[in-house]
Amino acid sequence: MWFGAGGVALGIVGNAVSYFLLVYYNQVLGIPAYLVSLALAVALIADACIDPVVGMLSDRTQSRLGRRHPYIYGALMPLPLLYFLLWNPPAWATATHVVGFVYLTTLLIVFRTALACFDIPSNAMVPELTSDYDRRTSLMSARLSAAWVAGVAFTIAMYGYFLQPTAAQPDGVLNAMGYRIASWLGATLILVSVTATAFGTHRHVPALRGARQHASLDLRAAWTTVRAIFANGPFRALMLYAIVYRSTDGLFAALWIYLVTYFWLLEPSQIAWLTSMNLIGSFLAMAVTPWLSRNHDKRTIVLAANFASLITSCGPITLRLLGFLPDRAIFPTLLGVAIFDTFLIVVTVSVLASMITDLVEDVQRTDGRRHEGAIISAQTFISKLSTASGTWIAGLVLTAIAFPQASRVADVTRDTADSLGLTYLLVLYGSIALCGALLFRYKLDRITHAANVATIGVAPDELRRA
Repeated sequence: MWFGAGGVALGIVGNAVSYFLLVYYNQVLGIPAYLVSLALAVALIADACIDPVVGMLSDRTQSRLGRRHPYIYGALMPLPLLYFLLWNPPAWATATHVVGFVYLTTLLIVFRTALACFDIPSNAMVPELTSDYDRRTSLMSARLSAAWVAGVAFTIAMYGYFLQPTAAQPDGVLNAMGYRIASWLGATLILVSVTATAFGTHRHVPALRGARQHASLDLRAAWTTVRAIFANGPFRALMLYAIVYRSTDGLFAALWIYLVTYFWLLEPSQIAWLTSMNLIGSFLAMAVTPWLSRNHDKRTIVLAANFASLITSCGPITLRLLGFLPDRAIFPTLLGVAIFDTFLIVVTVSVLASMITDLVEDVQRTDGRRHEGAIISAQTFISKLSTASGTWIAGLVLTAIAFPQASRVADVTRDTADSLGLTYLLVLYGSIALCGALLFRYKLDRITHAANVATIGVAPDELRRA
């Protein structure tokens, strides 16, 4: 339970930064889209480089708080404070476009460094808590489902309450005060979430694996660790998959609010209802994912979810562009599709995270050492670089189709909105096809994992309630 509670902070940060920050700094504060997307991308690239350092340091840390908890406690206060500052920049920080870019980039890098100190070490505890193939999925499912539930609930609150139209601003998504008031709630929930995980898992510190005997970290040791991890075939296969999947995810996250507002022409109240369907999909995934893991191989689950998304993610936009989805059917269709689309996404990310933890024993079998933090951080390194590229591409897409910095939704023409939908759709079709092909290269199944555990002599069931 306490391990899963950390997902609340991750969900709020993920949804707020990915879905709202671009439109807030671009449409509300007036910073050009290409500069905002560049700031988001640069911060993600810096974050990606920080993750492996945090991961390898936590693998080697020796303290009375163990390996992971010093970093988790260190992020406890900075995270909510920095989150609040993101949404409440001082007047001088947006005085010019260049100053706004520098302010946002710098603050995001510091913020994501604090987030890495919480996220990487806490996730690295999973392969230490259990070596069981299915229970790892249950742990990761609980954390990631909590992230989705919290993120979706926060988004519902944004559209349903904070981003309501006013007499001065008829388009709720451009309501500056709504973003700033919401930042108080977000910062508070992040503080509670990180505190719950830090103190709730503290009792497991004595039982977690100790630091390796030679605990120093230098460039040679770091290179040796990286080489051992990337020499692993299943790891390379998952990383290639992550590059494509996360690039598309970054593009979609940055463009989602543009799609629902300008392509689908939804009102804030409709967006709130649409987001509430995501909440149903998240709860459904939370209940079903452990069962799926017990009865099917992990790669099979992800493959099935990948190709099913052709219907849920691509279907509505395709039908709309072809003229087969009339105006009166748009909102009911999106409501139904949102449930299953979210279900597929949450199942995918939960099972994928569990697949990554299984790499610990597969790498140990050949290298002779465990690299929990390094493996988790290597995956996030690749994923964040890819997400950064997707976020940056989103800004380029908006610039290429001459998307206006509009004060009203009516200022965006139908042709411009259709160009946005078509560009995203083409990227999505290509991504789904490539992801499916890459997954076939991943060969680490249940039987192989059991053989790895037996070979290295790890007890099959070490789960501690977390």
